[in-house]
Amino acid sequence: MRMTDQLARRRRMRIAGRARAANAARTARATQAPVVRPAAVTQATTLPIDEERRCCSRVALNGEVVVRRIGGFNFQVALREVSRRGCRVELVEPCEVGDPMITRFAQLEPLGSRVCWTQGTTTGVEFTTNIHPAVFDHLLARLIDAESRSA
Repeated sequence: MRMTDQLARRRRMRIAGRARAANAARTARATQAPVVRPAAVTQATTLPIDEERRCCSRVALNGEVVVRRIGGFNFQVALREVSRRGCRVELVEPCEVGDPMITRFAQLEPLGSRVCWTQGTTTGVEFTTNIHPAVFDHLLARLIDAESRSA
């Protein structure tokens, strides 16, 4: 019996210690200054090349890509710019920042993506997985070839 009493006492002490730690953390958060987060970007900004903060170069072109909002239908939309990490498209209908999407280039696996900015129907899409540099070079060659044939 004595061993059971000791285990029960230790358990109560652990629970009380956790409660004290949680209360201390809650009090510390309440006394801190509130964190101010910047508002979501709702429009594209154009910066000179020297001031751009992008890690991947973008390629401007006039092509097409298939996009599908999660729970929606596939739409073939105009592709204006593309990089290894995302693209700029002209959607059929406006959407909101953070909306999940599926982006599909011809002859490639579908890419999970999300809307990172929007200005009307012009939308910036960020891929959840970067395109491998060799695959991106091949994709660019095909897109530029298709663009030159359609012009």
